[in-house]
Amino acid sequence: MEPKVVLHDHLDGGVRPATVIDLARTSNVALPAEDAQELAEWFTIVPGMPFHDAWSRFSLVIELLQSPDALRRVAREAVEDLAGDGVVYAELRFAPLNHIAGGMTGDEVIAAVVAGLEEGEQATGCVARTIVCGLREEDPAESAAAARLAASWLGRGVVGFDLAGNEFDYGAARHAEAYAIAREAGLGLTVHAGEMAGPDSIAESLEAAHPSRIGHGLRLIDDCVVRAGRIVEVGKVAQRVLDEKITLEVCVTSNSCLGTPVPDHPVRLYQDAGFRLSVNPDDRAITTTTVAREYELWRSVHGFDTGEFRRINLGAVEAAFCNERIKANLRELVAEGWAP
Repeated sequence: MEPKVVLHDHLDGGVRPATVIDLARTSNVALPAEDAQELAEWFTIVPGMPFHDAWSRFSLVIELLQSPDALRRVAREAVEDLAGDGVVYAELRFAPLNHIAGGMTGDEVIAAVVAGLEEGEQATGCVARTIVCGLREEDPAESAAAARLAASWLGRGVVGFDLAGNEFDYGAARHAEAYAIAREAGLGLTVHAGEMAGPDSIAESLEAAHPSRIGHGLRLIDDCVVRAGRIVEVGKVAQRVLDEKITLEVCVTSNSCLGTPVPDHPVRLYQDAGFRLSVNPDDRAITTTTVAREYELWRSVHGFDTGEFRRINLGAVEAAFCNERIKANLRELVAEGWAP
């Protein structure tokens, strides 16, 4: 199985339905379904679903992840599941301050997740690190606290900082302080942008975060002129992404769940125009996908071939937030594993 590098995968969005059932029983939390298959169907976000309904999928899982044992388990299982699809390196992201309602401190939350990732890595060989998320809709002081927490764990399992959440109503500029903290600490920087809102949101995110990666970037296509199936002209925002060699953490299935059908995704246009891309599942349980499925969609719907996947994964290695020692090993694995 070809070695794959995943840069965008949410810990709370990829919990196995069977694990959700186990954790709910332990916590006496009511579920919308007691059968794993039925629960998996309920979890899946569909186009047009009201935001409140979509968020209820995440909030249910977060409610169950309020103990060290639960966090450690789902982190370990995430690595196991990714490794089963040939992933050799993964960055799993989550918002630690969502998990302190049960009495844990932020440090205890991260310690549990890092321990689970290490267990998964030891069992499978898949190297796993974490990215700490702030949330757009939260008080900027909260995202600044998350950035300080991430900085204190740099080099101990945490490699980056991200901003997720409601892109329509809360601009990234509100969280510039959090990014300044993360940047000063030396954390890798990424930001959810262009997932739902357009180029203006991306531009604001670039100014606030100065990231080397963008989560999604779907609506960057709105800053491009397309003719005859190709991007023939780019606007200022898209040109900046190209000039600064910013990697787009593309999540095709996830974007389809929010209303962009897989065949209409601009990933092929981006590839042909020279944007830097990576293949990602985003929320494996809540969008009902796997890394293997994402590759199959890129291949069967958008015509990506082995050579392109090889280059994309080598690019993802360079865009990863891990250290050079890990990157050197990943380069060798990817180059050999995707040989023509």
